Amino acid sequence: MKTDILTLYHGTTHDFTEIDVQKGKPFKDFGQGFYLAGTYDRAVNIARRNRKIETDRLRAAGDWAELPVFVYAYEFDLRELEKLNVKRFAAADREWLKFIIQNRMSRTRRHDYDVVIGPTANDDTRASIRAVMNAANGVILSDAALDLLIQMLEPDNLPEQYYFGTNKSANLLEFKGRNELK
Repeated sequence: MKTDILTLYHGTTHDFTEIDVQKGKPFKDFGQGFYLAGTYDRAVNIARRNRKIETDRLRAAGDWAELPVFVYAYEFDLRELEKLNVKRFAAADREWLKFIIQNRMSRTRRHDYDVVIGPTANDDTRASIRAVMNAANGVILSDAALDLLIQMLEPDNLPEQYYFGTNKSANLLEFKGRNELK
């Protein structure tokens, strides 16, 4: 049944043929892994933002190259979730924020979930969380402080992201195509 198939998109500056979750960057919302967006446009925005960040980093190091932008499309059969250890955050709430803070403070994976689905901590969210993490100095904040931070993040405006943290889960993604953008 087609309604069980979800199309997801991965925006990047990297050209690859196989997913390796270990190549994901650490200190991300749900940990080191492979992240996908629910819409093509969101993946394009992520890829372009990453190109800017990587280009700025190269320039600062005295190196410069024209980086490509790719959007990969995958299909995922939602029935496969039954075979995996899945965490779903329905909203940007205290539990979601604590989970993100723990993952962003650690280079190593902090949980055993194959897949995590939930709101994306966007650029505004990143800055707010970083400020809170620095102020907290590794201590999870009070519920009142977490609630205030969540309110500042405008949680209704955060797009959903899909994290595949194990090769077992990533292998269930069916590659459908890749576009290189100019």
